[in-house]
Amino acid sequence: MSLQDTLEADPGRIVSIIDHTNVDPTATEAEIRDLCEAVLEYGFCSAVVVPYHAELASELVGDRANVVAVIGFPYGIQHSNAKRAEVEELLEHVDELDMVLNRTAFANGDDETVVDDVKAVRDAVGEKTLKCIIESPALNRSEIRRAAGLVERGGADFVKTAVGYDGPTDPDEVVAIREGIGSDTQIKASGGIDTFEQALEMVAAGATRIGASSGVAIYESIR
Repeated sequence: MSLQDTLEADPGRIVSIIDHTNVDPTATEAEIRDLCEAVLEYGFCSAVVVPYHAELASELVGDRANVVAVIGFPYGIQHSNAKRAEVEELLEHVDELDMVLNRTAFANGDDETVVDDVKAVRDAVGEKTLKCIIESPALNRSEIRRAAGLVERGGADFVKTAVGYDGPTDPDEVVAIREGIGSDTQIKASGGIDTFEQALEMVAAGATRIGASSGVAIYESIR
């Protein structure tokens, strides 16, 4: 049974693929506590936070859910050595890392720098899960396929659509990502996903993980 079929048969299982997220740069400790409480109450896959809150999130969820930290957020323009150092400071607190592709290198056609940047973070992450954000809403279909392929060459486990700053993700962007990668690389859809129906559209397009600050709303929108 496909993931889409599973969710259509049992919509409540959507929580198992949602990375419940608060990466607001002004997020307070109280808000992160609320996020983690929701992760545990609803059974979401992960709590996604900025590096500052990673240790707190780890303390709050323990081994009952994953903790994810963002790296090189939100534009990916930091030097690879800076991203590696950021990862190394976080490894004891997180299970997964969501890095941002070097958008400046990509825009300049410097594909090798893009790949080397992902490889550098992959090396630092080790056996933990690495996702790489390409900001697909800012790209055309050809660029999405190219970016996804570069992320795969760099060794990331997932290609992730967006941080959400350039507009909502469209299911067609997920389709384009799938066209640019092999079957072993997974896709995380994020950016403007607020309902179960939207999440299901992303899964139908090829996503196996959903990133959302509206995890509770997605669950509560199930009819």
